[in-house]
Amino acid sequence: MRRKTKKAPHPVRRRLIALLLCLGLLVYGYFYLVQTAFKPTLEQLAEYECRAIVVQAVNRAVGQEIQAEPKLYEGLYTLQYDNSGKIQTVQTDTAALNRVRTTLIQAVEEELSVLQQTSLEIPFGSLTGITALGGLGPSWELTLLPDAYVEGTIQEKVQSVSVNRTQYTITLDLNVTISMVLDGNTATAQVQDQIPVASILLDGEIPTYYSA
Repeated sequence: MRRKTKKAPHPVRRRLIALLLCLGLLVYGYFYLVQTAFKPTLEQLAEYECRAIVVQAVNRAVGQEIQAEPKLYEGLYTLQYDNSGKIQTVQTDTAALNRVRTTLIQAVEEELSVLQQTSLEIPFGSLTGITALGGLGPSWELTLLPDAYVEGTIQEKVQSVSVNRTQYTITLDLNVTISMVLDGNTATAQVQDQIPVASILLDGEIPTYYSA
């Protein structure tokens, strides 16, 4: 009885299997490298792009609103003097500050709502930090969605800038939460911006201040 012998794999088949294994290892290594080394950098770049777009929209909205309402910043505070002519108190008008806060937040929300959906591509080479590789390789798509939530807080600050000279400032601190799609996954980005409302340089001792 003749015994059957098992044929060895064809050389072409062996090469094909080896090639597929190498490709599989390369793909696995690529995705592992992306997730462990480049994903944090990718997220940082995405947030940077979001911040640039949002800050431009915020500045545009504030500028347009001030042009439309030039008296918006009027009557935010009053200065009270003592008998010698020195500033004794800085009195802020809470209602006026709240009006500024509400008006600017609404203007920013309207400006962000009309932003078109923006798509950007971040090349793999830009994540390596190597200048020669910038813009090269496969890309990840970042899509910024015009769906934002805006919060704002009025901040008052008194700071001594030199001997007998005080800087009194009022700012609107904005926090914008905006949606984005990065590499097919939906996420949110937080963007902070500070809008100057009033700044007073006062000579003399630091005065007291309070809200109406």
